[in-house]
Amino acid sequence: MTGRKVAIGVDVGGTKIAVAAVDAEGRMVASSKAATPAGTSEDVVTAIKGLIAKLIESTADIGEVMGIGLAVAGTIDWEQGVVVQSPNLPFANLRLKSIVESNFGLSAFMDNDGNLATLGEKYYGAGRDADNIVGLTLGTGIGAGIIIDGCLYRGATGSAAEIGHMVIEATGPRCSCGSYGCFEEMAAGRALVRIAKERAGHTKDSLILKLAGGSIQAITGPMVTEAAQKNDPLALDIFNEVGFWLGIGINNVINIFNPELVILGGGMAEAGDLVLAPARKVIAERTLHPNQDVAEVVLADLGNQAGLLGAAALVFNQLTP
Repeated sequence: MTGRKVAIGVDVGGTKIAVAAVDAEGRMVASSKAATPAGTSEDVVTAIKGLIAKLIESTADIGEVMGIGLAVAGTIDWEQGVVVQSPNLPFANLRLKSIVESNFGLSAFMDNDGNLATLGEKYYGAGRDADNIVGLTLGTGIGAGIIIDGCLYRGATGSAAEIGHMVIEATGPRCSCGSYGCFEEMAAGRALVRIAKERAGHTKDSLILKLAGGSIQAITGPMVTEAAQKNDPLALDIFNEVGFWLGIGINNVINIFNPELVILGGGMAEAGDLVLAPARKVIAERTLHPNQDVAEVVLADLGNQAGLLGAAALVFNQLTP
């Protein structure tokens, strides 16, 4: 065994579980992944333990495993190590941290996947040189993490950073959380699809509808993006609208937290200027000075590995003096 110390990062999502052994510089020295079982919580926990066990065995000659970090989608009780609830996993009040610790005899740490994606960018990605960061993951919904003075901000119960459920249009569409006009309902992937379905049938020669084979219900976010990249007027209008609301949300975030960086990741961010140009226009017009003067809106560096690397970073953060 070498003198290298590694942390095991685990990213538990609704469709896949990924694990990696990561050194202190953020290099993944071994990794593996598998589909998330579509069964009970016990089935998912068994899969997690199996992937970790194989990874530890495969890294036996690589370095000393310091601990295990777990990034889990859902509401996390950070202090107790409990998954309170998860939208895409069969977890409710699950003491996953203690399960992993007792199984492997290693210290384990667990947090929300949005928090750890932002921590990953802070340690190893776009946020290396900043101490005040808001990370937004723009997918079907909007995940988030907040770093203040170099430390994750978790709030009183560990459930801070639910920025996706900040209401930005009080009379907007109903959100999955039960409220109306939430940020993610106005500015994430589901907004693209909702608006496209509402308008495609009323727009002559819509490329979006052609890409969907003539079926409004078959419209997806990638279809809207492809149509916009081909200069379809309807698709461009939709991106301008969604980008406007993205700008409104980021404007609020900058005015509240006064960050140096707002880091954008996820599939929606990959649309680039289609969504970012209208968002930046709103930010330039509406955000207060001097907040606007120091805040930079940038794209994430780590892609879909951000949560995995952030989970490993959490271990180093907790166990390194």
